[in-house]
Amino acid sequence: MEESEHLDHGVDSDGDDAQDLRSSGHMAYPDPETVAAYPWRTATHTPITSATGSSGRPILQGQRRQFYSGSQDESDSEQIDLNDAASEVVERLDTHPRLELGDDHGPDSTFEISEEDDSDESLSELSDSSLEYNRSASQVATVGRGGRVRGRGRGSGNGPSHSHIPRRSQKGVKRGHRKPLEPSNEFKTLHAQATMAFIDADYSMAEQLTLQAILLNPEMFAAHSLLSEIHTARGDFDRALTALFNGAHTSPRDPEPWFTIARLILARADGNDNSVLRDALYCYNRIIAIDGQNLDALYQRAPLRHKLGYKRRAADDYEHLLRLRPHNVDVLRSLAAVYTEMDSPHRAIEHYDESISYYQSKNSKQEIAFSWSDVNIYVELFAYQQLYEDAIRSLKSLSRWLLGRREDTVWESYGEDDREWDLDDHPRRLSIPGFQPDSYPVTSYGKGLPLELHIKLGIYRLKSPDRQVEEALKRFELLDPDNSSTNSTLFDYPDLFRDVGDALRDTGIYDEALRYYEPLQQMPDSVDISCYSDMAVCYKAVGLGIGADECYRFIANLERHRSSTLTPVASGKVDGLEEGTAAASSQIPPSLTMLISHRSKQRTRHRDLNKEFHAKLREEKTRSLYGRTQELLDQAREDNAEALGQWMATAQELVDDFRSHRKFFPSDKGLKVYGQPQDRETAEIDSAIAAGDYHGLPFSAWLDLMLEYAVLAARSQNVAKAYEILKIADDANVFYCSPDAMFLVHVCWFTCALTVSDQETSCGVARWFMKEFQFVTDGYRLFAAVNRLCDGGNAWFNCSPSQKYILRQLKAMDHSLVGQDQYNSVFQERASYTTRDDEGHPIRASEMDLALLMLYGYILYLGRSYSLALNYFFRAFALAPKNPIINLSLALAYIQHALKRQSDNRHYLITQGLTFLFAYYHLRRESSVTSEQQEADYNVARTYHMLGLTHLAIPYYERCVAADIERGGVGLGHWDSFTIEAAFALRNIWATDEQKTKAVDITRQYLVV
Repeated sequence: MEESEHLDHGVDSDGDDAQDLRSSGHMAYPDPETVAAYPWRTATHTPITSATGSSGRPILQGQRRQFYSGSQDESDSEQIDLNDAASEVVERLDTHPRLELGDDHGPDSTFEISEEDDSDESLSELSDSSLEYNRSASQVATVGRGGRVRGRGRGSGNGPSHSHIPRRSQKGVKRGHRKPLEPSNEFKTLHAQATMAFIDADYSMAEQLTLQAILLNPEMFAAHSLLSEIHTARGDFDRALTALFNGAHTSPRDPEPWFTIARLILARADGNDNSVLRDALYCYNRIIAIDGQNLDALYQRAPLRHKLGYKRRAADDYEHLLRLRPHNVDVLRSLAAVYTEMDSPHRAIEHYDESISYYQSKNSKQEIAFSWSDVNIYVELFAYQQLYEDAIRSLKSLSRWLLGRREDTVWESYGEDDREWDLDDHPRRLSIPGFQPDSYPVTSYGKGLPLELHIKLGIYRLKSPDRQVEEALKRFELLDPDNSSTNSTLFDYPDLFRDVGDALRDTGIYDEALRYYEPLQQMPDSVDISCYSDMAVCYKAVGLGIGADECYRFIANLERHRSSTLTPVASGKVDGLEEGTAAASSQIPPSLTMLISHRSKQRTRHRDLNKEFHAKLREEKTRSLYGRTQELLDQAREDNAEALGQWMATAQELVDDFRSHRKFFPSDKGLKVYGQPQDRETAEIDSAIAAGDYHGLPFSAWLDLMLEYAVLAARSQNVAKAYEILKIADDANVFYCSPDAMFLVHVCWFTCALTVSDQETSCGVARWFMKEFQFVTDGYRLFAAVNRLCDGGNAWFNCSPSQKYILRQLKAMDHSLVGQDQYNSVFQERASYTTRDDEGHPIRASEMDLALLMLYGYILYLGRSYSLALNYFFRAFALAPKNPIINLSLALAYIQHALKRQSDNRHYLITQGLTFLFAYYHLRRESSVTSEQQEADYNVARTYHMLGLTHLAIPYYERCVAADIERGGVGLGHWDSFTIEAAFALRNIWATDEQKTKAVDITRQYLVV
């Protein structure tokens, strides 16, 4: 920390400032009006200046750097023409590794095509864009004489301009990636200027400066990354991606740029565009070529290969992941899907068997990642092979294990029916010999089995060789298809209704199939043409021809409507078509067109009525769930375990509903959702949003629910869930656009972090308050208080990000208070203002903030940069010389600096420190508050004790103890009393001096309970 501070401030903390203080002969502190008041000012340097040649072209003054090692014939002060430099940077970029259409064996693999080969993982779009990117770099140069762009000729390669370029055929040249050169001073200056222009939103100037920096050092990734950020800020994501792609090749051994590029590529992907997926696949191949054990890259590459149809290679990736992370259930699920498509489910079963054996050997349930979803997938692998009896046996065995009945051997040999999984013991389970109702809880039987597995068990019974129809129908009745109320399972499990209907239709039980098909008509999103076709088959089989005709008529109308939307007349796009096509289309009878339009309107009205009906159902359900949370809230706050569990489950269902609405979470959080709806599907929800509610609940109620959920989760030590809920509220644009809502979210975030003593998150939230309420003293006090309340030490208080952030706040404050002329002569960068008024103007500081000055001084103090901390303590001292805390801070900084090994004049520094210490002492002793007088005595005694002057410390310790006796001992043990600390120090001193009697007496009087 101290070394970095020296670099930032240009101050030697060990000798220079001590020499200045020693030569002054008295206590001195920097004059706030001088340059010393701004210790971050760096040493002077010669910047790059812009000149103009005889032809009017811009020229850069400075030293020219060469990319390859070799002779330099040019003078150090040579002037660089931008036209030549632009041509040179294009050639330099060409020397970097090119895009090879490789696969898994590194970026330089050969390009082969086979029936199942993913080697066509090129970046075709990016390759074209990279040429445009190189041309944009060349456009920085202006046109030379005669209207021609000056460049470097190819030549024969024997001239002096090629003498420094190593060839592959030359001996002694090390092949592979070369270590990049150190950036030149010109590059650093241009890059810093471009960064400041980017911060000021001057993107044109930032782009120009960045391109000039790339001309000087094209191998520096930082410049390419900055150019990408500039294009991103402009909204030109293609050019941003191209710039980042070119820069990634300058860091061939760093995988992070490739991760960033892959994320950007996938973010702009439109559906399942194979070219985009191949581009992302190329990036992950580059990462794995760098680090073949990179789990993140393997996790991302495998599903991409699967989507592109490279199933064999996707399976290889998943197999590799299983070797690196054995028994990972996420990998097992993905591998099962791949092997099923490859018609090799038995291979997935083998992996599952190994993992099941592994998890069953674990004693603690917390170590078991195997869940009901894995049971579902595992038994489906048997069903895919039509091994229904094996599927039933596996389903029962795994369900017993997950429900805690693995040792229950009563049902191992019983397979005649599924009475084991009935909801109640009576009547069927009680009839089994050896069954003891009280051995296991009733929830470990049918009530604990998920409904999906109940239905699968029935389907497997229906399709098994013995075809137990009656047993299957008992499982299906759990769906309660005759229930038409709002609590029907249809609204939660429409897919199960469809599965049961299909299974019954396939086995010829048509009347029962219709009981599960017909309710689906209430769910327009869950039925399609195939569903109506299956219903028609069932109606016809049971002799209801009218029902079948209605289904076929609906299908015909739907197909006719679909075909009519494709005709030029219906779409209104006759222009531009061939005359024959237009003529044929115009022959459609007007009556048919009107009929189609009329039926289309009828279907639209029917669909709108259904949506209105479902919207009312959702609203009723939401209100019911919300009312349930209000009923359980008081009990949950009192740590009632059962009520807390029910409340969280209900709240989670509501939060999931809120999170599922995509309009609340656009790519741009600042985009408001109010206004004209974009399509018919969002009209209803937009009207609700405009009214300030969602599903009948105002947004304030949704926010209160989420914040209450987060606090209760934090109190239950489930910090991950608390932060997840708060992140949802923070990302929702309905809250993001409300300053009051964001304030409440971050206050709650602060509360949760303090509850679990998470210092990192607390500091991050405190920084949000400092950003949103810049130049407000309470924000800086809040940051300091957080680090006192958490038990994490000072790790996050004086870490590098916190130090740099507070320093930027200081610069912004000083920029607000000095004139522009003085600012330009002192500061080398612009300050950033994060708070704006209602009109969008930045809010500037009106006066020096003592809390901010002292806060940064304490950060430096804790980093043992005592001489640098004195600069800021003195600035605060100039504003408030009678402040006791400032005097105490100055005293301790001087004394701590004197105790350092590098100190030149310890006695002088200690004398300075004691001077400020007794100034603090006299200010505190003037107080009428006893605890403040005790504090003064204790701190002076503690300072003498630290210096080893115990004979001077003892009187102050004794005075501190006596102060408590004078007020009758009422302060003993109180939070503002220093009696116990002083007594303990005296006990140690006397015990060390072998004055045991005094040590025992003070111990018995003050330290024994």
